[in-house]
Amino acid sequence: MSAMNQMIRRVKGFFQLGERDAFTRIDELARLGEESLHLLVKILTNSPNGLSDIETCTNRISLLEKQGDKIVQSLEEMFGKGSISALLMREFERLADSVDGVLDRAHALSRQIRRVTKRPLREAKEFDAIIRKDQVRLIEIGLVQLQGLRKLFNIAGSDMRQSLELAKRIELLEEQGDDIKDNMLDEIYGSWEALDYASFHNYLETTIEADDILDRCEDASDLVIVIMKGLGA
Repeated sequence: MSAMNQMIRRVKGFFQLGERDAFTRIDELARLGEESLHLLVKILTNSPNGLSDIETCTNRISLLEKQGDKIVQSLEEMFGKGSISALLMREFERLADSVDGVLDRAHALSRQIRRVTKRPLREAKEFDAIIRKDQVRLIEIGLVQLQGLRKLFNIAGSDMRQSLELAKRIELLEEQGDDIKDNMLDEIYGSWEALDYASFHNYLETTIEADDILDRCEDASDLVIVIMKGLGA
């Protein structure tokens, strides 16, 4: 395609059909991620029916994760057909992987919380309440990031200034989450003598998983900007 034709197609619509379709499918991944995080907050805030609600939410998150896998598979098939510029295919693949990673981590977190609810951690009720409250804060930051990311998907290619502002906001939220995570890790390591090994390992694992959701959202926003610049925005 000549440089002039490239310019014309960007002026007319910025994205080619394959690129827009990829963003639409990845936005659907993000929507599934949003629902998963809302369910995680419900699990972590001690829903009234206890284990029954946790089972229901975990099963729903598992279903959402499977739906996400199908979307990723459809994207891989689309990429294989050459629907995306070869120069940017790797960035689109990484973008899909980053957003799908939110679903994967939400799924892992829900299963771990269900496991602990079935077999409560010994002598850690007060500490557990503190950690869960902070984990909810991390998940709620992830929700705000995902909402910003979905806005970014929708304006990508039409407003570079606003896109950069959204990406910066998502980055700042990730940094805010890092501060919460670091404080949580300090609490966990500072309480190791009062916790048994299973409790200690559980709190470490779930805290890192929750924070990784925020990292994935930031990675995704960075990749959207990389793709836009690669396409000449």
